[in-house]
Amino acid sequence: MSPRRLPSLPAVPDVGQRLGFDAWRAGAVSALADESRRDRVAASRPLRAARERFVDRDLEEALTTAGRLTRTRRSAALHPLLPPVEEVPGPAQDTVARAVRRYAEAARALADAGIDGEVYVGPEQLGVGQDPALAAGALAELADVAEGSGVTLTLRTPEVGATDALLDLAATVREQHPALTVSVVARRHRSEADCARLVQIGARVRLVRGGPREQRSVSWADRHEADLAFVRGLAILLAGDADVVVATHDPTLLDLTDALCEQSGRGPRGVEYQMYLGAQRDLQVRTADAGHRVRVLVPYGEDWFAYLRDLVERPATARRLAEVLLGD
Repeated sequence: MSPRRLPSLPAVPDVGQRLGFDAWRAGAVSALADESRRDRVAASRPLRAARERFVDRDLEEALTTAGRLTRTRRSAALHPLLPPVEEVPGPAQDTVARAVRRYAEAARALADAGIDGEVYVGPEQLGVGQDPALAAGALAELADVAEGSGVTLTLRTPEVGATDALLDLAATVREQHPALTVSVVARRHRSEADCARLVQIGARVRLVRGGPREQRSVSWADRHEADLAFVRGLAILLAGDADVVVATHDPTLLDLTDALCEQSGRGPRGVEYQMYLGAQRDLQVRTADAGHRVRVLVPYGEDWFAYLRDLVERPATARRLAEVLLGD
């Protein structure tokens, strides 16, 4: 029996469905994005509760969380929450240098604590898509630190317009740092070709089921089409013998991934499953107990408001956020 479908466990209430989920999400995104109301919204009790569940305060708390995860057979990917380069006043070089220091601090802290972990890096914080030379130098420096600490780096998916720049950068840097992981949002129309390119260069790939709202011209809006795109991308990665990380909480897609791994001869540990801190802990633990590799994304730091806004734009994780906001 699948570890995601235990009949003795009650189903999680679909809060979004009860409220008219699309309308709720649109309203929540609008409230979180409105700069004139940002301070008031951030100080509200529901947002404080959401922050406590989904985001750690600082690196010290994130390390404590990472250590706790290991006691239930899960690993951690630390995600320092930093603003994009263009949102910080001053020279871009200084902003990128500060970001590199923060990411490097997380890598060294994991190594010092003896924790098997990863560091999740935002391309917008390195200047990807804006200054290729600056981004290349920053990523190479950070990869050196991570490699010396025994920690893996994962590059988050950039905006669509910066995807080619990120893939070019990853292809160059991974020649010296082969453990570098690149994220791909499966629902984008271009993602099958991106998966094929990453297989060709031998990269480790993090395949993301969801992703933020995007225009229909670049991304599948229909859930069924997005699921099919995920399956096609996964099939390309498995056929190419890539090292794969699957980022989804969807039980059907997790079960399907299990089946494809068995067919390809990989077995239950053939891919790593990555999930969000605060979302469906029972699912995470059951999946790990069944013998699968599970890693939890542990965000922390100053740009937490933007992180929660991003979660609201993702239907599956927004349901969990809705439950917190409504006190369920």
